[in-house]
Amino acid sequence: MPDHPRVLIGGVPFGRNNVGDEAILECVVAIVRELCPDALLSVSTDDGPATAARLGVRTVPLFGFEPPYSREEMRRELAGHDVFLWAGATGLSDYPAIPTTMLGIAQAAGRRTVVWNVGMNHELNPVFYRLLPGRRRSALRLLSKLTLGVFDAVAWTEHRRQAQARRMIAERLAAADLVVVRDPESKAEIAKCAPPLPEIVVGADSALQLQPTAWESLRLPDAVAALLAAPGPKVGVCISAQREVRNRRGLLEFLNGVTGELGARVLFIPMNPVTDAALMAGLRQEMAQPGRAAVLEGRYDPGAILAVAGRLNVILSSRLHLLIFASIVHVPVIGISRGSKVDNFLAPFGLRAAGSVDECDFTAVLAETARLLASQDAFAAISRRVRAELLARLAAAKERLRTVLAFPLNGAA
Repeated sequence: MPDHPRVLIGGVPFGRNNVGDEAILECVVAIVRELCPDALLSVSTDDGPATAARLGVRTVPLFGFEPPYSREEMRRELAGHDVFLWAGATGLSDYPAIPTTMLGIAQAAGRRTVVWNVGMNHELNPVFYRLLPGRRRSALRLLSKLTLGVFDAVAWTEHRRQAQARRMIAERLAAADLVVVRDPESKAEIAKCAPPLPEIVVGADSALQLQPTAWESLRLPDAVAALLAAPGPKVGVCISAQREVRNRRGLLEFLNGVTGELGARVLFIPMNPVTDAALMAGLRQEMAQPGRAAVLEGRYDPGAILAVAGRLNVILSSRLHLLIFASIVHVPVIGISRGSKVDNFLAPFGLRAAGSVDECDFTAVLAETARLLASQDAFAAISRRVRAELLARLAAAKERLRTVLAFPLNGAA
C-alpha cells in the first residue's frame, strides 16, 4: 500500500494545443506539490511524453474526448488512484458529460473527487445541447407546425437535454469532496442546476500562479524579436480560430488603425499554435502594413507566452487565458467575448467585453486601445488590487484542497 496520495488530474483536453489549458495544468501540478509534496501525480493528456518531461509527472491517455478511448482503461486508472482532480477550464458548460462521467466512476470506486477552479458559462455548449440543423430538427419543426404552434418541439427537446445535463452536474458535484469554481458567476450558474447542491467555494483560475520564463532564455523568431525591440507601443492580439470573429473586415480596419492611426506595432499571439497561428498569419498578410506586425509562430510553454505578454502595452484577445496572462503582468486588456467567461473575468477590473465574436464594433475597440495606451499606469494600479483579491481567494481554496489531500485517505487501495 503506498503511503502517499495518488492523484489523477484530468477532465480537460490537456495536450491538445491549448496554451491556456497547459497553463492551468502546470499551475495545478505546482499547487498539489506545494500542498502535498509526496503526492504521486498522473495526468490524463494527449501529449504524454512532452507533458511527462516538462512537469515530471506520470501520464495516461486522454480520457473522455474524441477520438474513441478505452473506458475500461479509464475505469482502471481512476480506481487505481486515491483522488480524481478535475482541474480548470469551462467544462461545466463546455463538455459537462465528460468530467461528470469521470467523477461518477471515481466516486463509485470510493475515491475522493475534487472539482478545482472550474468555470461555467451562462449557457451550455450549443454544439451538444441545441438541435443543430438536420433531419431531427426538421422533423421536430414539422411536428410543431402540426400543433399550430401550440407545442414547440425543438425548444422542448433542447430544454430536456439541458435539464438532464444540469441534473447530472448537480448529482456529481453533490457527491464531490470539494467543489471550487473560479468566479462568483460560475457559482450562480451552478445554483440554477437541480438540487441537491454542494457547498461551493469561489476560488480563482489556477493559471494566475504562472511565472514568466526568464527573458534571456527565450528563443524567439527574428521578426518577433525585432518587433519587441523596436521603439513605440506594441499591441498584442489573439483571435481564436475555434470561433472566428465574424466581422473580419472590421477587424482588419482595426489592425490597420493600430499600425496607422496609433503608430503602434501588432504582435499576434496564438494560444493554439496550430489553428490560431494559421488564422492570424492570414490576417497579417491582409493588413495594409504587414511589416509592422509579426506572428509568434511555433510552440512555446505558457511561461514563455507570459514573458512575451509582459513586453506589450495593450492586449486584445478572444481567448480568456491570454487576458489572464496580461493581468499577471498588469498589461491593459480588451476582451472579445466567446461566452460569459470573458465578461466574468473582466468584471473585477471594471471592464466589459468590447463585443462578441459575432458582433463587435471595432471602431470602438480602436478608441479603447488608444485610451489604454494613454492610461497604462491607471490600469496597472487596478490590476494589482484585483490580482491580490484573486490570489487571496485562490489561497483560501488551496487550504480546503490541503484537507482533501490529507493522507491516509478513505478508500485508499
